[in-house]
Amino acid sequence: MSRSHEDDESNDASEATRDARLAQLERGIGELSARLRAIEDQLGVARQQQQRRELDARPFGQGATIQARDEVAPVEQRIGVNAAAPVNDDASATHDESATVEDYPFNIPPRADRAGSLDRVESDAGAAASPTRPRRDLETLVGGSLFSWLAIITLVFGVGFFLKTAFESGWIGVSARVLLGGAAGCALLATAERLRARGYRAYAHVLTGGGVLILYLSIYAARIYELVGLTSAFALMSIVTTTAVLLSVRHDALSIAILALIGGFLTPALLSNGVDNQVALFAYVAFLDAGVLALAYFKRWRVLDHLAFVATALVFFAWALAYYESWKDWRTVFFLTLFFAMFAALALLHNVLRQRLASRLDISLALSNAALYFVSVYAVLEDGHRDTLGAFALLLSIFYVLLYALARSRRSEDVRLASAYVVAAAAFLTAAVGIQFGHQWITIGWSVEALLLTWLALRGSERAARYTALAVFAFAASRWLTIDLFSISIGEGTRFVPLLNIRALSCLALLAALACATWLYRRAQSGVGEAERDVVTAAFTLTRFALVLVLLTADANDYFAQQLAHWPYTARDALRLRLENTRQLTLSLVWTIYAAALVSVGLARRSKLIRFAGLAWLAVTALKLVAIDATFYDAAWHAPLFNQTFAAFVAFVAAAGYVARSYARAQGINDDERRIAVVSLTVVGNLFAVAALSLEASGYFHKQLDERERAGLSSRDLRLARQLSLSLVWATCGGAMLAFGHVRQNRALRLLALALLAATTLKVFFFDLAELEKFYRIVSFVALGLVLLAVSFLYQQRRAREGGAD
Repeated sequence: MSRSHEDDESNDASEATRDARLAQLERGIGELSARLRAIEDQLGVARQQQQRRELDARPFGQGATIQARDEVAPVEQRIGVNAAAPVNDDASATHDESATVEDYPFNIPPRADRAGSLDRVESDAGAAASPTRPRRDLETLVGGSLFSWLAIITLVFGVGFFLKTAFESGWIGVSARVLLGGAAGCALLATAERLRARGYRAYAHVLTGGGVLILYLSIYAARIYELVGLTSAFALMSIVTTTAVLLSVRHDALSIAILALIGGFLTPALLSNGVDNQVALFAYVAFLDAGVLALAYFKRWRVLDHLAFVATALVFFAWALAYYESWKDWRTVFFLTLFFAMFAALALLHNVLRQRLASRLDISLALSNAALYFVSVYAVLEDGHRDTLGAFALLLSIFYVLLYALARSRRSEDVRLASAYVVAAAAFLTAAVGIQFGHQWITIGWSVEALLLTWLALRGSERAARYTALAVFAFAASRWLTIDLFSISIGEGTRFVPLLNIRALSCLALLAALACATWLYRRAQSGVGEAERDVVTAAFTLTRFALVLVLLTADANDYFAQQLAHWPYTARDALRLRLENTRQLTLSLVWTIYAAALVSVGLARRSKLIRFAGLAWLAVTALKLVAIDATFYDAAWHAPLFNQTFAAFVAFVAAAGYVARSYARAQGINDDERRIAVVSLTVVGNLFAVAALSLEASGYFHKQLDERERAGLSSRDLRLARQLSLSLVWATCGGAMLAFGHVRQNRALRLLALALLAATTLKVFFFDLAELEKFYRIVSFVALGLVLLAVSFLYQQRRAREGGAD
């Protein structure tokens, strides 16, 4: 029994020990799980592992590849965390305070120490993978690096010139020269590999680049000297290009790739024998581009794309200047299309497939490729195949629309790339319309295109498409103002009808497109900011008003020019001035009405830009009245108060009064702006009214003065009567303005009346008193005295009224 009891106690103790150990193990596992979750939440270990997998997925060890030994290293060593730092984590708050670092598998420093650690993963991994290199001084840099590159470049040029000289002098056979070049290139490559194995990495880069250059020279020479066929030359060139790609990747040296690219494109120039071989040259360039672009894709050396593009363009233009002839047009177009397709695919490969946002250099390459391709094909086909250029531009536009759709579906967040495709598509569509159609149809086509772009952009909230549409509208308006506007011919054998001509038709189409675009902007619910909507709609409204004003002005000018052209030459001198007076009246009426309408629209829409434009044009009209219309004040065909000049002034005064009244009643206008506008317009309107009456009085007597002087009669009475009439007009107008100012309680008008009466008083006392005879002097003084008495009475009456009110 005792033994059994002891066994039971032993079993119970064992079970208790196991239970304690299991509990301790569970606590340890819980603490470990909590710390792992804290590490993932706070340091983003999952993100770091994803970055590491992407780095390891790069071909041929690109970038800072993490070695196999790093995979089993602690996380602290790979992300630069101090293993001796104290724990500061809420998830592990239950651990033993006396535990050492070895008690826990992870030890995380405070948050401030961990900031930015993940951003240094690649740089830290790269630093761990390769030892730190000491800085080189200037002497080492020049003597050990720069001179080595200069040496190999000089050597390659020497070999190239030797081969050419040997060919011209007949020193050795063609086959021997090519074989010697190939052997020299291979020897340089082999030597470079041995030196690289011994640690001379930079020097190996130089020799590798030189070997690739010499091989390019040798293979191209073999093709030029017809030692190998075209297929064999292409195969050998592909092998060399592939070798250069592999060596660049193996050495991880961009310099080798750049040197190989430069040597490859210089090869035709170094061994040129003056004979055109377009197919071989452009096929060689195409294969070279394919190799270089493949290398740039896998190594992400985007500089190679730009260098290859520039080099290809230089080779083509150099060939075109030297060897292009019209019978080579379609062959040239084929190779241009091949080059264009290769470089157009770069954005899809680098940005769409790799999910990489396009940079400004990427966009510049894409747009430059499109522009150079179109310009080159246009230059090639312009002479003999101009009828196909419109369709060609339209196909390019469709091509970029497809690219845009692909970019939006696969890479919707890359707004810059999609915008570039929209711009290119719109540009080529605009060019297609301009090429295919002629005269005013270009403006009509561009207007319709801009409207469609606006509609599509507002439906899809595409900012680039909206801005492109604005640019196309600007092109259409510029073309109408610079070409369509001057397309009307005036002469005896022509017939011109205002507003019913081809110029008005294209303007009407542009106006309709602008009006529809304005309506679309106002109805847009999303994607367009309020500020952008206000600015664009105001700009569209101003453009419409400006186009209509220019159209009416041009048609009025051409109408009167046509009327004059139908009269015989003998009668034109007599009618010229009268027609000119009528023409100026027509223009003044159009400008005045349009300025007033523009201000009214600006007040109704509460657009400061529009109403200020209307006020500015009203000021321009005022200057025109003073400088041009007023010169006809004494025209022989004028009847008093019923003539073109007085009608122009009356229309302006009425417009000024209308605009001032509109300002006074408008809602949502700044009070300072309202006050300044009303006062200014009131003063200007009344001054022009006085000027119009003064011109009428002066002109009436001036015509009679001319008749008397031509007849040799005395004109003193008429001169005195003219001065008297001016005094009476000024005094009457001053009194009327003062009375109206009192009735309407318009202080500005009263002050203007007082100023006019003061000027009249000065004229009467200092001019009329000395110049006028007794009768005219009496009338002048009596009239002025009566007016001044009336003015004084009004002010006394007002003073009494105000005093009584007090």
